[in-house]
Amino acid sequence: MKSLSKLFRYGPGPSSSHTIAPFSAAKRFASLIKEGEKVEVTFYGSLAYTFRGHHSDSSVKLGLEGHEVTVISDTTAKPPHPLTMKFVSPSLTHVYFSLGGGEIHSDTDPEVNEEDIYPFPTFADFVREYVGSGCRSIPEFCQRYESKDIDEYLYGILEKMFWAIDRGITTCGPIPVNKNPRLQVWRSARDIYQKALTIPAGQGKMELLLSAYAYAVAESSACGETVVTSPTCGSSGVLPAVLYYLFKNKGVPLSKIKESLYIAGMVGDTVKQNASIAGSVGGCQAEIGTATSMAAAALGYCDGLSLHQIEYGAEVAMEHFLGLSCDPVDGYVVIPCIERNGIGAIRAYDSYLYAKHIEPIRKNQVSFDDVVKAMKITGDSLDSKYKETSLGGLAEILKQ
Repeated sequence: MKSLSKLFRYGPGPSSSHTIAPFSAAKRFASLIKEGEKVEVTFYGSLAYTFRGHHSDSSVKLGLEGHEVTVISDTTAKPPHPLTMKFVSPSLTHVYFSLGGGEIHSDTDPEVNEEDIYPFPTFADFVREYVGSGCRSIPEFCQRYESKDIDEYLYGILEKMFWAIDRGITTCGPIPVNKNPRLQVWRSARDIYQKALTIPAGQGKMELLLSAYAYAVAESSACGETVVTSPTCGSSGVLPAVLYYLFKNKGVPLSKIKESLYIAGMVGDTVKQNASIAGSVGGCQAEIGTATSMAAAALGYCDGLSLHQIEYGAEVAMEHFLGLSCDPVDGYVVIPCIERNGIGAIRAYDSYLYAKHIEPIRKNQVSFDDVVKAMKITGDSLDSKYKETSLGGLAEILKQ
């Protein structure tokens, strides 16, 4: 598994796989070619179908600033990966794959490939290694493998998460989509937040607050603003929402919340290692499902639950998102993506409550690794039109 700094990235929305990764690939390619060379960029698979709604074309042009760029969409070829980009200049050709969460991989340019730093591939292996390590805490254990500045890095990540929420719950205006009159969407996080403040505790106040916080980040991402991939831009509102709620509404110390990013990261890395966090590969279960599992684990950690209970919460969260398709309407990460972030935050809290109260009563028979395997099998079985191509589901129903 890779460093937590490779899971929690900071960059512009609306999609880490379609925006951050293409920019990184373009920036890398620009560093390898001569100044002023013309570059032809071809998108395949999901990128070819949805590059305009995800701003992939403008992202590669920004990364190749100073070069004349031609962008081609090839929806007929069968690429080796659903997020494939080919860069061609007179002097060089490279093919890059976007793996989800902003990570890129290349067989022709292996220097971009990120290395594993954790010597275990599954959550069960992580638990086994941690229990036998003699470490007093999960952060201490992770720091054995991470760079010396990881703790400071995660503090910065938490600050950026909270800043996105503060920005989102005070901002209004339209979310940029196409001219389809049925799909004109306005930011609503501010209004949801104001509504939540008027509701007495116990009458949906918590759920509306979580939704407001999740919408705040997801709407910012949809507008192309900078967010933290947690684990992706498309699911960037779930984990920040529950952490912000713990800090602002429950008074949990910031230091404890920062520590919870370690276990949330282990959950996210497990999925990334053994399945996928990309909607184009595994459907929305890979994005919202993973984010919800990460958030449930963080909630359990902050409440002092056992590691087994934390795993149970993460498993419950993922299990009940199995099969969720990725069907962004018109290729924009707006409908149904923003609302799913709010639902994910609420589901994470419910999963944490199951872990806290039901796990001691009923032994769970499904491990987190089991549900990750099931998620991969399910994702591999989904038809491509349900994996971020905007050809099925709601995207089909609401097309122009």
